[in-house]
Amino acid sequence: MNAAGPSGISVLILLPVIALEVGLVIFSLIDLLRRDRQVVGDNKLVWGLVIVVFTTIGPIVYLLFGRKQT
Repeated sequence: MNAAGPSGISVLILLPVIALEVGLVIFSLIDLLRRDRQVVGDNKLVWGLVIVVFTTIGPIVYLLFGRKQT
């Protein structure tokens, strides 16, 4: 089967979604590792695990609820 077949189309559709997911995880981890970043619960390790383990919802939860506003 060539690249234009059903599996090729599926890959082309999934690539932007995967790129967005990886970008969101990387952005969240970089934000978490900033020296001046304060987090809810004062435990960056736990937030890092949430971001990495729950890759779809973890970064979103961190960005919405995990960061303390300064």
